[in-house]
Amino acid sequence: MIHLVAYDLKSPNDTGDDYERVISAIKSGFSAWCHIEKSVWVVDTSMNAGVARDYLKSFLKDKDILFIAQLQGDWASWYFGTERNNWLNARGF
Repeated sequence: MIHLVAYDLKSPNDTGDDYERVISAIKSGFSAWCHIEKSVWVVDTSMNAGVARDYLKSFLKDKDILFIAQLQGDWASWYFGTERNNWLNARGF
């Protein structure tokens, strides 16, 4: 399943080290991932959104925001780049 993961780290827990902690969790916790924008990722996982949320929230601090949603089939992009488009196309969703 393809899921969108978006988060916002809140001060004072929004340092480079804080972002690296979350990024490392995404890279190690999901079988495949594509970094879309600063705090937006698309991941390929067998987890449902609730399980993925529970996994990632252990890497977040109080008041940080997290949103995860399963994506299905229809998408479009603009100035998205070949690498990201190819990653999404390869998953055939």
